[in-house]
Amino acid sequence: MTNITMTPGVEAAIRAILDRAIGVASGYGPEIEAEVREAAKAPLDEASAQRLYERVLTILADLDGQNLTEDQRLEARAAIQREAAEIVGAAPRPESEQEAPKIVLVEKHGLRVRNVTPVPQFNGVVVPMKEGYVDVLTLNPWDENQRVILHVADFQARFHRQPDRQELLGILQGTVKLQSGTADPFNLKPLAGSIARKGVERPPIITHEGVPHDGNRRIAASRYVVESGEFSAEEVERARWIRVWQTLPDTTDDQLNAVVLSLNFEEDYKEKWPEYVKAKLVAEEFRSRLEMLGELPTTSKERAIRADVAKKFAIRAQDVTRYLRMVQWAEDFTDYHVESGKSEADVQYRTNTAFQWFYELDAGPTGSKVTERFEQDPDLRGIVYDLMFDETFDSGAQVRALYQVANDDEAYRQLMRAHQIRELQRAEAKELITDAINGARERVRAAKAIALDQYALGIIKRLGDTPANSWSTLDTELLTKLRGTLIAATGAVDGVLSTRGEGVGEQQ
Repeated sequence: MTNITMTPGVEAAIRAILDRAIGVASGYGPEIEAEVREAAKAPLDEASAQRLYERVLTILADLDGQNLTEDQRLEARAAIQREAAEIVGAAPRPESEQEAPKIVLVEKHGLRVRNVTPVPQFNGVVVPMKEGYVDVLTLNPWDENQRVILHVADFQARFHRQPDRQELLGILQGTVKLQSGTADPFNLKPLAGSIARKGVERPPIITHEGVPHDGNRRIAASRYVVESGEFSAEEVERARWIRVWQTLPDTTDDQLNAVVLSLNFEEDYKEKWPEYVKAKLVAEEFRSRLEMLGELPTTSKERAIRADVAKKFAIRAQDVTRYLRMVQWAEDFTDYHVESGKSEADVQYRTNTAFQWFYELDAGPTGSKVTERFEQDPDLRGIVYDLMFDETFDSGAQVRALYQVANDDEAYRQLMRAHQIRELQRAEAKELITDAINGARERVRAAKAIALDQYALGIIKRLGDTPANSWSTLDTELLTKLRGTLIAATGAVDGVLSTRGEGVGEQQ
């Protein structure tokens, strides 16, 4: 049971404590009993054995005897494993026996613990492994992970020590603020959202002792889902139990290095589907569900359909909305050019390459969008679609600015001229588009400046004409807010006057 030197009486007392724990656990099934027996093999003193017994009883007290579901049984085993690891780690024992607790794989979702077949190879090196499920809360990030090495160095420089496991997790999750970091330095939030929706798809690779040599971000993101309190119970459960590949006890350092280098240096050459293709599939699914409804959907029903479609494609509901709008204008673009006599294949290729521009096309405040003018102004629709097809625009940013051009007469005339000369004088057409956008923006700024002039004159007149005793009719809270606003405004005005060499605070 233990290699710690102790009297026969003390050893018998420890044995009796652990036997009681095993006896209680046996009433909850062979798996629970086996987990406690495994924990009891560790070297423990009497106080540690007593703590283990008490914690096992606490865990089992929340269970319902023999009537355990598979999830309850797995949860209980994982909880006992965590408690035993913590107690064993804190118990006094010879330094030669101190080692990280082993992570035990469990069966879940119909997957039995088994050998990974075919045997994985990394950069030509064969690395035998087992696969199964683990509770992600039993896994901690790898402190030698090259991804975090600069951030760890930053932490050491600031705090003059190595980060502990929880702090290392915080560095990955962005909760430990560093000078070199950002709010989400490893872009974990989008990954966490994906894991909450569909779980961890590619199994992290951990050592026999449970050190992740691949998948540190996936583990940190999964723990964020479980521990942040921002996700539903279903999403937490999906993120909590993850499938992993675990190396064998005799795996060499060379084999582990091959895993790390292969997965971080070799390209997987996966080509993502074009955004246009994905968006069309999403739009088709949404429209199909509307047709199946057989009636005009209410706002709440349409929102529910969007949520269902988002779940099917493992995206966000707002992505469904964005795709629907983009596909709407992409289809209008396609119809316009096919009806104009262009090859359908050519139009489809151009629609695909320009697809992101259809998001920019719908920019601008409601009532000023360029797309809102298409029906009333067919000429504008044709001009914009022709310039998009012929790649006369230089970027999506120019497409985004079209709503300002469409609402400015002079800029609109320049856009029309660019359309007329685009085939023979391409460079000049591009310059006209740039001038139209810049001119429209400048006139918007000038209009805003004039509006501010009028507003400032109105304030001067209104405050100047207000008798001093009129302020007594306002309540204290409103007067306090007014004073704060006036002080802030006065400071800004003083700053501008100072830069102009005018006296600050003088009576004018």
